Amino acid sequence: MEQTWQSETTVRDGTAVVTLFGELDIAAASPLRDVLQAAIARAPLVQVDLARVSFIDSTVLNAFVNARGCATDTGASLALVNATGHVRRVLSMTGILPLLVEPDSDS
Repeated sequence: MEQTWQSETTVRDGTAVVTLFGELDIAAASPLRDVLQAAIARAPLVQVDLARVSFIDSTVLNAFVNARGCATDTGASLALVNATGHVRRVLSMTGILPLLVEPDSDS
């Protein structure tokens, strides 16, 4: 199966930015969990940039919620940023958007 997504993580000044690209579905959920766990281990603040994500499904939502819980358990924080279009609608309709977006973010 062809991978439909990619990620890039940069760490600067105590913030890890995980930039995601493409379509995130059930095939992406497990590797995404690994990417998010690695970012949480590297910085106390993790921002997941969704600007270049065109699709997410419920397994990915679960990965985000679990990662937020893991971050909280370790004293870190995780927030989704730049959610637009379909991704923003899915996050909003499921009630997850306010839980995972930084309070002062426009996402």
